Amino acid sequence: MNQKTEDHVEPSFGKRFQTALKNLGIGIIFLMAGLFLLWHNETEILEREISISQAESVLSENQDKASAQQGQSNEESRNLESTTLFNWGLRFAGWIIVFLGLATLFKPLVVLVDKIPFLWNFVGRGITVFALLSSCSLTLILLSAVWMVARPVFGAVLLLSGIVPLFILYRSGRRARLRHALRNA
Repeated sequence: MNQKTEDHVEPSFGKRFQTALKNLGIGIIFLMAGLFLLWHNETEILEREISISQAESVLSENQDKASAQQGQSNEESRNLESTTLFNWGLRFAGWIIVFLGLATLFKPLVVLVDKIPFLWNFVGRGITVFALLSSCSLTLILLSAVWMVARPVFGAVLLLSGIVPLFILYRSGRRARLRHALRNA
């Protein structure tokens, strides 16, 4: 027996493909968990922002009581600033979880072309880019759906920025099909 086979025994194609198919459930769970985390975080932020704006409107109506409650308002704004970093961390974590879920969902395709050396590299990178752009789009579109309620302009900007990665994916696929058709012609 040679040194290579003694050190590392690679699982067969069937076992790797079976494992990749079993991981589809994990990918779906990751995708749903990431989307839920994003949705829950944004709705909490939105509710807090709506309550603060309502409190500010009540304070502006009652200028007499404004000086007494100014200290309480300043404390709430400091608490809001301290949670901003935490909220951005949750947004980033949600995006990462969505990305990992999408990457796991497409893992069986990578395993299918694993034995074709040149193609395997392109498929693996292509799926990573697809998962990256798709997760960005899903995240931004979900955030825009929540923010359309309180700030429609901000929600529209998020929606447009969520559509841009999808447009890039569509254009790159269309361009590749066009090149392939021109080569075959």
